[in-house]
Amino acid sequence: MDNHIEILPLRIIAAKFISTNELEGLEELNRVASGMSRIVRLRYRIWEAAFTALLGGTAFTILPGLWMTLSGVKGGEFIAFLGLILFGFWLVTVFYWRWFQYGRMKANIPQPAIYANSNDPAARNLERFFQIAQLETTPRAFFVTRNNVRRYLKRRYFFGRLRAALVSEDSAVRELLFSPSGLWFSREVFMEVNVEALIEQAKVKPSRAGAPKSYDYTDAVMSLIEHPTIRSLEAGKRGNQKIIVGLLEAWYISKRVTAPSETQLANYAKMILNVIEKNRATSS
Repeated sequence: MDNHIEILPLRIIAAKFISTNELEGLEELNRVASGMSRIVRLRYRIWEAAFTALLGGTAFTILPGLWMTLSGVKGGEFIAFLGLILFGFWLVTVFYWRWFQYGRMKANIPQPAIYANSNDPAARNLERFFQIAQLETTPRAFFVTRNNVRRYLKRRYFFGRLRAALVSEDSAVRELLFSPSGLWFSREVFMEVNVEALIEQAKVKPSRAGAPKSYDYTDAVMSLIEHPTIRSLEAGKRGNQKIIVGLLEAWYISKRVTAPSETQLANYAKMILNVIEKNRATSS
């Protein structure tokens, strides 16, 4: 094996772990990261709402309260005290999202990663890449500042439950991630490595380029027959396609089998909607 060391985005390296075809590997990365995102998205939205509300409440109470107190206005101390309470709750909210990702305030050990299907071959190979990245002997990842200066990352960045977000192309997925020592982290990350050597070290076998991917559409669609949600859909109503995509995704997750990409599911949902609309038009 040649000692071919190159600087590559983390996302490209991860894609090479998944498939010998880089484009296919990138598509699989998007699918795996999106699956992780769907599992935690509601939790994140609730957390985000609490974070914003408490931060706003703190600003609108503690600052006026301090001003009123210093000005000798009656009730200022109470408002400032209320602001301090809200600030305390805001800190707890921040700590919660860090604890959720790293198991504690400081990331000491790798946490079990969240995947829609941990038995998915793409997810397994991605996790093997992260396990290699977690080692002290692996070249450190880095990002580049606006001044073109490298800032190296500690291996603890790969310890979190949401580490799949590090290789996602979607900013909505990357926004889920906290760094081990700060808040949101969405930088493009690079590594200077011999990718083939890493793959050999990880003992993974990327899928061969062009290998056909088969998805059990039949059983997934059969599961929707007489489904209460499908029966309650109003033909032509906006949002129907998203509902059907969600039902199909839920079926694949429940069966712990590899799901198609979100684009493929959306196309199939359109076909299902067309059939539903035609059948209801015929019966009416």
